[in-house]
Amino acid sequence: MLKSSYPFWPRRNVMKIAFVEVYFEQDNSECSWTVSSEWVVLLRGEGMSKNIRAEEMDVKRLEIERSDYYESLDKEIEEAYTIATEAKKKGLDFSESVEIPRAADLASRTEKLLEDPYLYIDPDKRSKPPLKIESHLRELLHDHDRESAAIMIAIYVTKEMHSATGDRRRAIDSGLRVGLAVLTEAVLVAPLDGIGEVRIMNNSDGSEFLSIDFCGPIRAAGGTAQALGVLIGDILRREIGVGRYIPTVPEVERVKEEFGLYRAGLQFKPEPEETNLIVNECPVMINGEETERMECAGYKEVRNIVNDNGSFRTRVRGGVMLVIGEGLCLKAPKIRSHTERLGVPGWDFISKFADKKGGESKTTEIKSRVLKKEGRYMEDVIAGRPVFGEPREPGGFRLRYGRSRATGLAAAGLNPITMEALGGFLSVGTQMKIEGPGKACAVTPCVDIDGPTVLLSNGEFVRIGSQEEWKRCEGELLSIWDAGEILLGYGEFLENNKSLSPSSYSIDWWAVDLADSLDSHEKVESFAEIIGVKTGKLPPGMPFNGAINRGGESRLERSSRKRSWIYYLKNLDLSWDMVKEICKIFGTAVPPPWNLWWSDLPIQFLPSLADEIVSNGKIEGSALRIEKSVEGWPYSFDRDAIGVEDPILGEWPRWTEVYRNGLVKSSLMTLGLVHHHEGPDIVIPTHWEGLLDGLGLGEADGRVIIRTEVDSLVSQTVGKVSDLLNSEISEDGEKRIVDDYLVERSLSLVRKVSELPRWEDSVPCRIGARMGRPEKSGVREMSPMVHSLFPIGENGGPQRLFSEASSRGAIRVTVGPRICQKCGRETPHVTCHHRPNPKEPIECGGRTLAGPSRNRRGRRKGEITAVNLGSILEVKRRKLGLDRIPSKIKAVKGLISKEQAPEQIEKGILRGLHGLSVFRDGTARFDMSDVPVTHFRPSEISTTWKRLVELGYTHDHDGEPLKNDEQLLELLPQDFIPSSLASTHLLSTCSFVDDLLVRFYDMPAFYNAKSLEDIVGHIAIGLAPHTSGGVACRIIGWTDASAGYAHPLFHAAKRRNCDGDEDSIMMLMDGLLNFTQTILPANRGGRMDAPLVLTTRLNPSEIDKEALNVDCAWFYSRDFFESTLGQPHPKDIRGLMDIVEDRLGMIGEIRGYGWTHDSGPLDAGPENSAYKTLVTMKDKLDSQLSLGKVLRPVAAERVAKQVIESHFLPDMRGNLMAYTRQKIRCVKCGESYRRMPLAGKCIKHKSTSGGFSGGELDSGCGGNVVLTVSEGAVRKYIQITEDIMSEFGIDDYTKHRVGWMSSSVDSLFNNDKVTVMTLEDFI
Repeated sequence: MLKSSYPFWPRRNVMKIAFVEVYFEQDNSECSWTVSSEWVVLLRGEGMSKNIRAEEMDVKRLEIERSDYYESLDKEIEEAYTIATEAKKKGLDFSESVEIPRAADLASRTEKLLEDPYLYIDPDKRSKPPLKIESHLRELLHDHDRESAAIMIAIYVTKEMHSATGDRRRAIDSGLRVGLAVLTEAVLVAPLDGIGEVRIMNNSDGSEFLSIDFCGPIRAAGGTAQALGVLIGDILRREIGVGRYIPTVPEVERVKEEFGLYRAGLQFKPEPEETNLIVNECPVMINGEETERMECAGYKEVRNIVNDNGSFRTRVRGGVMLVIGEGLCLKAPKIRSHTERLGVPGWDFISKFADKKGGESKTTEIKSRVLKKEGRYMEDVIAGRPVFGEPREPGGFRLRYGRSRATGLAAAGLNPITMEALGGFLSVGTQMKIEGPGKACAVTPCVDIDGPTVLLSNGEFVRIGSQEEWKRCEGELLSIWDAGEILLGYGEFLENNKSLSPSSYSIDWWAVDLADSLDSHEKVESFAEIIGVKTGKLPPGMPFNGAINRGGESRLERSSRKRSWIYYLKNLDLSWDMVKEICKIFGTAVPPPWNLWWSDLPIQFLPSLADEIVSNGKIEGSALRIEKSVEGWPYSFDRDAIGVEDPILGEWPRWTEVYRNGLVKSSLMTLGLVHHHEGPDIVIPTHWEGLLDGLGLGEADGRVIIRTEVDSLVSQTVGKVSDLLNSEISEDGEKRIVDDYLVERSLSLVRKVSELPRWEDSVPCRIGARMGRPEKSGVREMSPMVHSLFPIGENGGPQRLFSEASSRGAIRVTVGPRICQKCGRETPHVTCHHRPNPKEPIECGGRTLAGPSRNRRGRRKGEITAVNLGSILEVKRRKLGLDRIPSKIKAVKGLISKEQAPEQIEKGILRGLHGLSVFRDGTARFDMSDVPVTHFRPSEISTTWKRLVELGYTHDHDGEPLKNDEQLLELLPQDFIPSSLASTHLLSTCSFVDDLLVRFYDMPAFYNAKSLEDIVGHIAIGLAPHTSGGVACRIIGWTDASAGYAHPLFHAAKRRNCDGDEDSIMMLMDGLLNFTQTILPANRGGRMDAPLVLTTRLNPSEIDKEALNVDCAWFYSRDFFESTLGQPHPKDIRGLMDIVEDRLGMIGEIRGYGWTHDSGPLDAGPENSAYKTLVTMKDKLDSQLSLGKVLRPVAAERVAKQVIESHFLPDMRGNLMAYTRQKIRCVKCGESYRRMPLAGKCIKHKSTSGGFSGGELDSGCGGNVVLTVSEGAVRKYIQITEDIMSEFGIDDYTKHRVGWMSSSVDSLFNNDKVTVMTLEDFI
């Protein structure tokens, strides 16, 4: 009898078992077994995941550390909010309360994001409190998955709002926005600005239907949320009793016409028939605002495609295109699963797209072993950004599975020497566009993987292992033969829904292979005997079985023992004799570096290579010498001179470079075997034994002998494959033979002739890549830089200076009216600027509120008002206690907020004093490329271990007390390591905030930061530009890299991954004091990139799901490596892996992460990408093409052609069009004109101090007017392009295109006078 009882948390299909009792009744005996509450069983549709157990962590210590950490964060944040609240109550700001509400979880964020105005019963009068949804939503999220909870809370809000107001339209509007907010983690602006109007309109028969206006910002929500928004709208309109949409023919045809005109990028563009189906069958009208410049012609004015005022929408609606194309079409399988589960009628049409998206019907054809080439990343090669490898080309990055402490979440690891060797174009945070599994990745260092292998001008072929060795070789570089390895985790394939590529037989695979075989004490003793050590010198116990001491051991101890064994085996110093014995006794394959790159080498090379080694090879000590094999190197052989029969596939692969290096040397290099020249001889110093064994050779008395003939085997294989390639392949067996040859090449023969039982492929997968965006670490500035969000129009001159504007007396600017609550007078300022006594420089200072606008046109309330800036600045100077106003305070020309109310001038003055720029929301920000990290050393972040102990880092990742700067610590999830390049900006920000508190708010200083150490421990806000929700983080140190290191969960909480994007941070107090929604732009999307809400606690179950796919294992299992050979989908071997999703609901979701490879110093590699350090485009392009010439996996000619086609030609064409359409600009006042004024100078009239202008001719500005696009901008790439074509021999078609563009430019700028010609000109 089996009896069990347990309370559970059905969160995201995860059950946490708190107590289990199992009773067995047999032979009148009873057995009771109690399982710890930390044992988590993950229930999925496919079965159980077996990998993660909480006992493998020090749960008690980690729980205490987490509790202390969050208490510390809460305390720091509460202190900042208390001070900011006190400052706000002084009435010197637009609001008397802090405008960044705090939220601890998704439920709280959703309510605070939408409360004003969408949850108010009466948003105009606000006599009733807003609808409270936080508690109810939290319960729904606890009991259901997020999508279900979103639908349920949307229904709840709709019903409650309808019950309270009786307004069906507004009820659906509120419910829909709440549901969309839950789907987007309530950090995006999509629920606010992604939906325009929700309207109830009429079909042609008079019945009602629901119309949803989707706008541009809906793009940030992603396809799934876009499509679910439509589904939620349909569910809500049914709940309220609104009918379905019945489109007319013009309405359907209008959408089809718009798809034809839409030029922005879409991941999926439906065919006209598919568009017809969706528009006709969708129960809700997918409507939208006009977003594009193109105007429809065929169906321009269509019923129901109108604005609120009844005017027709005649231009293309981008939101409609996004929701249909990337939402309903692309995410059809997910939508179908929800409609079927919920039983929503009227959505049968989505199945047609779901079936199409699911792929073709299953066939019985065998799966090809040949990896598909993905060349999409090569389509947009930019000048100055090199290509590092073409698709699947040998010499490109070799795939290595694993995760370092600085990879995951789309970041990839490269050896720091590789970053240097590739022209210095790669630095920490640099984006690479890659062939797979994702589209892009950020680069981070990893010292545990192979660096580049290079060929020098003296013939030396060497694998670079240190920076010193690279410096020695750099000047003699002839070719970068192999770029090294790239580290990517299982989670990257899972996240991108891509089949796993076969794993190389790396030292990682060999170590777990051997460890799994050491399953008895006898085997451990045998292994110790083979490697010549005593068993006492080995790690204790056995790798995977058996307790060390009586009484057993904890899972934590056993996990530590496994890791110790794997680390020990990976770092063994072996000899060939040891390797042979281990292979024979324990069944492992040959490990690197003896396992050569056999699958790269054409099989026809083997007989000649073996003959040459037998004839001229001799063994001298530990080296193999092949005599007279490179005499006269380098060569220029033709096809017949290399002494090998014709290749099977028409030409020898370019990557062998056999015509230049000869058969022997090219074979050794293709196999990756390090060697050098001594006169005409090749000397292979080490690891040549694998070469001899793979060729069926042996050694005797210092000579090489034949053990097994390979000629007949090669002839047999070549004949069979050639016959199949020259005939029609029909049977699966025949396809498999050809597949095997294309994948394995020489490896198939090695397996036949070797004495050893097992060989695995060492290079089954290469990944092509090119440089994307360079890393970023810089101040976020408006263009041009601004100190004060105060409008001065054209009065500040070209630099928009306060000093220039104040010298002109009363200036006329557009500002919104405000009424002083003290004196009743009108003023544009937050505090009244009027002087009770005009003779004394003392202001009224009364608090003002927005007054009624007299502007009846447009959405903004501003009016032209005269402002005497000079007298106001003098009052502000005295109030702030300054000796003088800084000379260069830069302001804005105008305001684009709804109220058009200017920011307090005092804040702009103090920013100018501290040299601090301001962003459009009033905050000061610093941008950095996103890079993940889970572990760090105190020495890497310039923070002492004693200071880190004060911050809560009491133990290292092994549980040892922290006592020195070299111990490895696990990063707490909301801690942040910014670039040291941010130091000046952040110190200036802290000084500005302190000055603001002291001089403006009359309060004590907060930061008192004089050095970087003083900033450590303070709270900042992390914010991604496409979101509207910030995440609190704590600064704990600094990195010299041009990137910001943070936990993967923190990046995901900002709804970001680490594929090369950058986000900003701002100091918390700066945001609390200076952020205000009043000054945000009033246009659509204006609330994007603004901290409308602050997440104070990170909940892994509520963040972007990509972070849940990050690897957490300390090593990958043998089962995983073997499974990859069949290229399975990652979900098929899900149970073999340990990822974050396995740990939800327990301490392991934020602590106890493992990593398989060490990253080395976090700032290793070039400090900045060469793309940033090289000054001119010509320098960048020369370096790009020079690198292409030495990279074996790159054809420089193709790169040159691609640069011309994807960069130079479009740029020349665009500049030519811009020149013909340009405006004329005044260099004095900045006024622009469509055409040159007849006066030949600027004719804009000046305003007098009273706001009037005279009528004389000389009353105009009179400044010089110039072109905005110069001839040099149009011609800048022509000469470079012609030089490239001359050097690289570009094809005639491209030459003709460039020639036509060049002649068009000449025709524009040269004098095309008609020349009279006679017959003599043609003789």
